[in-house]
Amino acid sequence: MSVGAKLKRLRLKKGESLQNVADAVGASKAHIWELEIGKSKNPSLDLLNKLADHFEVTLSQLIGE
Repeated sequence: MSVGAKLKRLRLKKGESLQNVADAVGASKAHIWELEIGKSKNPSLDLLNKLADHFEVTLSQLIGE
């Protein structure tokens, strides 16, 4: 499963909007959406760490290592 698919699954599981996630991690709504659909393929390590913290998963769980 791709990082984008995992992000979408986690976001929907929490019942959050794209804007809620974006605000929580300091990114734009468009950037989160692009990550989810696979348009943006190289998110920064800082953003990945913030997303993992937000969704209460490890970085390894988020990126699939």
